[in-house]
Amino acid sequence: MQAILYVGHGSRVQAGNDELMAFVKKAQKAHPHITIQECCFLELAKPTIDEGVTACIEQGATQIAVIPVLLLTAGHAKVDIPAEIDRIKEKHPNISFTYGKPIGVEQTVVTIIQDRLKSAGLSLVDGRPKYEERQPISILLVGRGSSDPDNTSDLMKIARLVWEYTPVSEVEVCFLAAARPNVDEGLQRVQRFEHKTVYVVPYLLFTGVLMESLQKKLESNTTDCTFILCDYLGFDDQLISVLARRAAEVLDREVQVNCDTCQFRLAFANEA
Repeated sequence: MQAILYVGHGSRVQAGNDELMAFVKKAQKAHPHITIQECCFLELAKPTIDEGVTACIEQGATQIAVIPVLLLTAGHAKVDIPAEIDRIKEKHPNISFTYGKPIGVEQTVVTIIQDRLKSAGLSLVDGRPKYEERQPISILLVGRGSSDPDNTSDLMKIARLVWEYTPVSEVEVCFLAAARPNVDEGLQRVQRFEHKTVYVVPYLLFTGVLMESLQKKLESNTTDCTFILCDYLGFDDQLISVLARRAAEVLDREVQVNCDTCQFRLAFANEA
């Protein structure tokens, strides 16, 4: 019997875990023919992946499609979750596992970012703006951060798409951890522009410690720039269709992953 196991990151802030659980309940409705669907966390929260797999097996699952509910591909998606699944396979050799990919670069994500900007007061236009329609405003897109170049380059792609469809002068990117430019460097970059209004968009799925630290940093701002903190992406209902496609890809065994620039693939190639 087929099952779907959704794997979120997990947060020390329970509200973030609750957000994931509520989102997955909505996403489950996209595949009503799959009667076994569970949700678990990679770290910092329960149920764990092991407990999620056990819940599926106890309901009769013999095949489990594992879906990482993550915004971008990095070490968690490439290494940590697969390693945990490999460990679990040893305990359950008769269970078949298939694995999906994170949300990634999607036009839907760009739309959600624009929604967050609009809610914070930014005026938008229909379609792609003409150059003369661009306002003297910057956007600072703040990612979680990773040492994986696939992760950071994907956020750069998303930033460019945001610029293409949003009437602002610049879109800059920075990271909360593990990559440069960091938040301090990102704030310094946008302060160099002549215009002094900056919309800060946290590229995060859930509230948590990182969101709180970003808010405190902006509240301590003493420059002549006006920083407008937007809401984080969150588990927006618009992402349900994306997650449904990710699950369908796994169920149909049509998952396509770009590994050309993956630091883990390159490392393995060098060892060969």
